[in-house]
Amino acid sequence: MVERKPIDPALRRFIDEQVAAWGAPVEMTDEARTRMLRERMVAALGSRGSIPGLPNKVEIRDVEIADGLPARLYTSPGAAGPLPFLVYLHGGGWVTGSVATHDPFCRLLSGAAEVIVASIDFRSAPEHPYPAAVDDTLTAARWAAQHAAEYGGDATRLALGGDSAGANLAAVVANRLRAAGDARSLRALLLLYPVTDSPEAGHASYTENATGYGLEANLMRWFWRQYASGASPGNPDISPLQLHKLPALPPTLVATAEYDILRDEGLAYARKLEAAGIPVTRMHTPDMHHNFPVHPATVARFPQCDAALNRIASWLRATLA
Repeated sequence: MVERKPIDPALRRFIDEQVAAWGAPVEMTDEARTRMLRERMVAALGSRGSIPGLPNKVEIRDVEIADGLPARLYTSPGAAGPLPFLVYLHGGGWVTGSVATHDPFCRLLSGAAEVIVASIDFRSAPEHPYPAAVDDTLTAARWAAQHAAEYGGDATRLALGGDSAGANLAAVVANRLRAAGDARSLRALLLLYPVTDSPEAGHASYTENATGYGLEANLMRWFWRQYASGASPGNPDISPLQLHKLPALPPTLVATAEYDILRDEGLAYARKLEAAGIPVTRMHTPDMHHNFPVHPATVARFPQCDAALNRIASWLRATLA
């Protein structure tokens, strides 16, 4: 059990601000709640303007990849190529989030790690429930292996990653690709506070952090209903922690945060990877909450967020060298 530190009063104030901004009346319809959450996530995270402290000169290109799937490519200016290539899946509970919401983070990550980041605008629920997002992630990973070189990337140094629900997609697709022998060039797997199990699995962090820490347990259950209503929670294409035997995966970084309902399933997945003999780097932040290294406001206000981002970037550089 990870020792639990008292929450930083500054973080408590920040989370309270976020909870107040994101709260949705329980009587809202699913359609209205989805629209509201999407609008608020774009307002909170999405910006293509200048953000203090972030590398704002990263080259950005919007493209359509295989089957017309939208993506945004980020390239660090001046970096000597060909560069490692990261396919990135945004968080947002499979319902919210987009390349716009994660633009600041992807820009920062590309600049700090000196990688090309391909941020994928996969189809979202409830309009496109499971398995649409998994299919789009598979499409993006296979596209990268075939076309990275056309954008200055090195197709022999591919990485797959994401945050929260995006990390779920990255884990699921890495398992499927490696099990099929279809990802020999996949060199790294980046899982930031990943969803790896059903909300009903009984992980203690769902109770400890159920309310008041940003991502509420009831909201996460709602996300699951939009994405995978009627699907078995034991399906490893939805709950990768339930996969009986992991394939031979590449080195993996698993980031978790103490004040996050997803903490324990992320830690459990790291243990599962280690038990399978997969090289794992654990990055647990004992004084942060869900979304901490991705939200541009936390990067500006909390030194530990900047430290976490630098550690992620350093790991990517070393792993993809």
